[in-house]
Order: sequence, then structure tokens, then C-alpha cells
Amino acid sequence: MSTTIDREKECPFLLRIFTRNNGHHALNDFQVNSVPTSDELQLYTWKNATLEELAQLIQEVIPEAQHPDARIAFRLIYLDSQRAAYRSRDLGRVMNIKPTQDQSKTLEDCNFYIGDYLDVAIFIGPPPARNNNQRRNSDWGRDRRQGGGGRFGGGGGGGGGRFRRDDRSFGGGRHGGDRY
Repeated sequence: MSTTIDREKECPFLLRIFTRNNGHHALNDFQVNSVPTSDELQLYTWKNATLEELAQLIQEVIPEAQHPDARIAFRLIYLDSQRAAYRSRDLGRVMNIKPTQDQSKTLEDCNFYIGDYLDVAIFIGPPPARNNNQRRNSDWGRDRRQGGGGRFGGGGGGGGGRFRRDDRSFGGGRHGGDRY
């Protein structure tokens, strides 16, 4: 839930946005002492700015973002201070052709903290179709996680196919809990 910000009385903060056509930057492009500088936008905004507002500002300076079939995908880049490394999380997409459910998300809704970055990918044209191999692989994985027989049998009662790993083998981390 967004808090009310009076933009006439509250000072905006500097938001650093890194744009790229046809995909996001690699996470290893963001280091503690360096960030991609060739495609950086700097703008002043407030935490109640929506993804749609940010997309409109990006469209003012990036010609590809103005294309009618453009899709603008937002990714949050934040510093994991325990590991002194950057992490990322997808925030949503804004499309020029039709409204999306993400366009009204605010930076505050996305748990943005002043000092975080936004990595913005600009895609032109419709999203790629999902091929059958991707669907088959994801169905197999879902069957395995749910304890069903899955594609390779092993099935019936007794939790056949379900597996569990100790978090320590994954390095723990901020998410915790069981991983399947």
C-alpha cells in the first residue's frame, strides 16, 4: 500500500535507471565499485511514482521505447549487504499497446529503497511464443515437486518422486525454507 506523498512539499530523490534493448543487463555488470554507464538515465522522482510514469519518462529519451509495440520490463537491482553483491528481482512490464496489471505499481509497492537501481529492458514486438519443450519440462518439474509419478514414473503413494535438500547445500540466503 502506497503512502501519500505531497510532491509539492517533499523533495524527490535521484533514481538511476539502466536501459538496454532486447534484454536486461547481466547481473555481473553491477559491481560494488562500478555500474554500466553507457546507457544510464538519471531522473528525480518520488517513491509513489508508478511504473507507467517511469515508462513515459523513459519514452521521452529512448526512441525504441516510443514504438507502438514496445514492451518495457522493469527489474530492481539492489545490494545484498551480507554478501556485498547485487541481486535482482523482476518488478513488472508496461506495454504501449494495452494496459498491464503492473503499470500502476509504485516504487514503494515494489519495496524500492533509495539507492537501489532499475534495470529496464525494452522489447519491440509481441512476446515470444512458449515452445512445447519448455511446457513439457515445466510440467515434469511440477509433477516431481508435487510428489506425483511425473514423467518417469516412480509414483503412487509414499511420496514417490518428491525430494528435499538441506538449505546449507544451497548456501542458505535471504529466502530460507525448503527448496524443491
